[in-house]
Amino acid sequence: MIVVGRWTGQEASALRHALRLTIRDFAEHLGVAERTVAKWEAGGSAMVPVLVMQAALDTVLERAADQAKGRFGMLLAATWDPAGSADSAVTLGGSRRAERMLRLSEETAGNLAAVTASYRRMYHTVDAHDLIDGVAQHVRTTRAYWRRTTDPELRPSLAAITSQTAMLAGRMSFFDLGRPSQAEPYYQNALEAAEGAGDRALQAVALGTKSFISRDRGDFDGALHLLRQAQDLTADQPTIRSWATALEAMTRSWAHQPNQSLAAMERAEALLDQARADDRPAWFDYYDPARLAGFQGLIRIRLGDPETAQTLLDAAIAALPSQAAKQRACYLADQATVYANAGEVEAACQLGIQALGLLDELEYATGVQRVRDLRSTLRPHWNHPAVAALTERLLLVS
Repeated sequence: MIVVGRWTGQEASALRHALRLTIRDFAEHLGVAERTVAKWEAGGSAMVPVLVMQAALDTVLERAADQAKGRFGMLLAATWDPAGSADSAVTLGGSRRAERMLRLSEETAGNLAAVTASYRRMYHTVDAHDLIDGVAQHVRTTRAYWRRTTDPELRPSLAAITSQTAMLAGRMSFFDLGRPSQAEPYYQNALEAAEGAGDRALQAVALGTKSFISRDRGDFDGALHLLRQAQDLTADQPTIRSWATALEAMTRSWAHQPNQSLAAMERAEALLDQARADDRPAWFDYYDPARLAGFQGLIRIRLGDPETAQTLLDAAIAALPSQAAKQRACYLADQATVYANAGEVEAACQLGIQALGLLDELEYATGVQRVRDLRSTLRPHWNHPAVAALTERLLLVS
């Protein structure tokens, strides 16, 4: 039941309209069928699932708070209670809802996990600009439930869900949107929640993802420290330990430590060979032999070994799953760089344009930057028609 008090008729109507549209937005993000949404609207708020209604209401109130001034901000007061009780008040700032502890069921925790899993699947096929608001809201929701639950048995699972969701928001902010300053607090939230869950695998991946920020800032020692912590946490998790070791190899390559980089990559490959198919957590869906080959190919480019790099990148592209368009664009750009370094301008530009074709459909800041780096490599050939075509296409995608 939605109750709006101390509003004019026009203001109450605006709130209900905004809430209806926001519920539809969340439903679309979650892939809910149109006929199901129509049933929700026909049956009123009592038909809307609790998690969808809460997330939509929180979003509407937050937007209203951002826009509110004077009387409008002071008079906004809405309550929502699926049981019809006035005890579940939601108000702007300092509400009892934000402070009181909650009794949650296993079913609710399962629903939260299902929403996180849905966002994780959509990450591979939906533009991050269209997805980030929903994921960010879900981080707030899961974190609030984790912090406020009274059930000690549910707290670890809620903390794990929060960590996974915050990690996804961080990845989207850093790799897809190119916003490292926004990614950093998400990674910190993911680490804190992983510690709350007592999940060493989650802690290790949170530390590893944080290392990207340190590495890109040129703080290689800081990045390596985080990666050593990640490796220490995963002695019995060969897949995640391999990933952290591959990141160490990348970091040492950036730090101009070629011998240490190659040694780390050999360890990463040996660890992945030891891993079983069933030892990788479901949420850790972005590392496998194809991704390892991609890491190795990029390192070999940086170490001046183009033939090995090309072989590794060929293998990586062939082994990628069909939905991994973002990684495929990066590897195509890396292959193009091999050709550019060899002076094969037309082949390099052709691959670069292929990469941009994928990035035009699914924007990925990391991939766009790889093509920008390719264009910089082609600087001596800027008068070449193929480079001009690549530049024009890059400007359109950027």
